[in-house]
Amino acid sequence: MLNNVEIIVMVPIFIILLVVIFKPIKNAFNLDTFPSCVLSLCVSALCVIGINHFLKGSIEVILLPYAAMAIAILLILLLSFIGQHSKGTKDRLSDYIVRKRKDDAAKTGNKGLKR
Repeated sequence: MLNNVEIIVMVPIFIILLVVIFKPIKNAFNLDTFPSCVLSLCVSALCVIGINHFLKGSIEVILLPYAAMAIAILLILLLSFIGQHSKGTKDRLSDYIVRKRKDDAAKTGNKGLKR
């Protein structure tokens, strides 16, 4: 049962890492699609294996950098998602405030915004 849960959790992590790692490898080494895909598969597999060993509590020095890279990529994606979401909320709020000020200025007969 535990292996099924691990597989369910690790497969999406593997796919996310594969997608994120593919483009930098392709651009950095100027490779075609197939070699970039193979290299991305290998690095993503090492990352997932490293995370799996890290979560089980066994520390292997060889896999430690891959686990750290995977955790860093996932955290960066999470933080960028949160940043974009909060920025969108902030922009909507500022647009609402500007519209409200214009509506208030139009009601009172003022031509410009006063700060």
